Amino acid sequence: MKISRKTYYGLRAVLCLAQENGPLSIQTIAEREELPHGYLEKVLQGLRKAGIVEAKKGTAGGYALAKPAEALSAWEVISALDGHIKIFSLPEHNKKLPASKAVSVAAAGWPCPPHSHCQTNEVLRALDATLEESLSKISVGSLASQQNSR
Repeated sequence: MKISRKTYYGLRAVLCLAQENGPLSIQTIAEREELPHGYLEKVLQGLRKAGIVEAKKGTAGGYALAKPAEALSAWEVISALDGHIKIFSLPEHNKKLPASKAVSVAAAGWPCPPHSHCQTNEVLRALDATLEESLSKISVGSLASQQNSR
């Protein structure tokens, strides 16, 4: 599993916001977390569209969490920015090719058809489910409190 830079920055920004009582400007978050301002702005817009953060207007405005940090999971943040990350997924290039040009399962390096019930696929599906379940149990609030104690 590989988390994108967008998700990494998003998690850092959300943790920064979780440690505050009010909104923070993009500039403040960028400075505190040492993140590029322009890219952070795009990340925060994505989080706003997903309902993770909200934008407050005015002189005391900025971004704030849309719900309490304890009610927000790491999985929600990750999936808002990167979609549902999967350990087990089909190569994307097959979806865009006509059937005559599609790469076979064997040629793509898959041990058996992705929708079969062979043991390899079952292990990978179990890993996907465990990943989502584990990250869903980790709240942003608990991560922020761990960060504060350091």
